Amino acid sequence: MLEIARNYAEALLSIANDENKVVDYQLEVKQLMKIIKDNPDFLVLLDSRFLSVSERKEKVSEILVNFSEDIVNFVKIIVAHNRISNLEDILQAFNTLCNEKRDVVEGLIYTAFPLKEETLLKIKQKISQIEHHDVDLIVRIDPSLIGGVKVVINSHVYDGSVKNKLEKMQIDLSRKEF
Repeated sequence: MLEIARNYAEALLSIANDENKVVDYQLEVKQLMKIIKDNPDFLVLLDSRFLSVSERKEKVSEILVNFSEDIVNFVKIIVAHNRISNLEDILQAFNTLCNEKRDVVEGLIYTAFPLKEETLLKIKQKISQIEHHDVDLIVRIDPSLIGGVKVVINSHVYDGSVKNKLEKMQIDLSRKEF
């Protein structure tokens, strides 16, 4: 983790702790990470030297209208200190620090189709039991799985996908002599 990213992330975590809003801020940071991922021009705009710092801060307020004042002000500080190139690292560092504080392990769940909330919750509960930690899963759609799900947490892979089962069947069939 970059030292700059960690320093900014720790500062935001300190504010979140003081406000007793670690979970709320983490959710907002995840939303902001999604905005950045879905709109790469967002960072280009905030880093543009064609706009003054005050104009870029104004754009932050316009775009992050549904975010808390502290998160908006935090991004404005990053703009003012010309650290937009580090924003994604800062947000990821904050997310990691929040997970550590909350004793949560983050992982990915791959599925061929969108999951119902109740199904996702059951999977989280089962994986939490196996991992002996609360688990937060980020959903990724992967049509190549055909069906079922694959969960990746750190180095553990739990693969219940149809694709994996077919691959195992193919290996088993190729080993058999007729």
